[in-house]
Amino acid sequence: MNLVLLHINRKYHIPIDNVLSVTKKRWGSIWVAYIDPTTKKRKIAIGKNTMSNYLTIVNNYRLMRSLKPILGIYEK
Repeated sequence: MNLVLLHINRKYHIPIDNVLSVTKKRWGSIWVAYIDPTTKKRKIAIGKNTMSNYLTIVNNYRLMRSLKPILGIYEK
């Protein structure tokens, strides 16, 4: 099976299966929490795109594999 990657800011190439959450911070930046495949630790990628774009990509992939979609987190 092919590995499907989520590209964030040309720097982070995250497997979509490893995405844990998508959070919009107070000041407007988007944090995508994921498990790093090499170190097996939780890391955060900071994105410049909108939260709905990242959630659409991740949730469409998860729904096609019959998995539960994730919800976005708005920090207040």
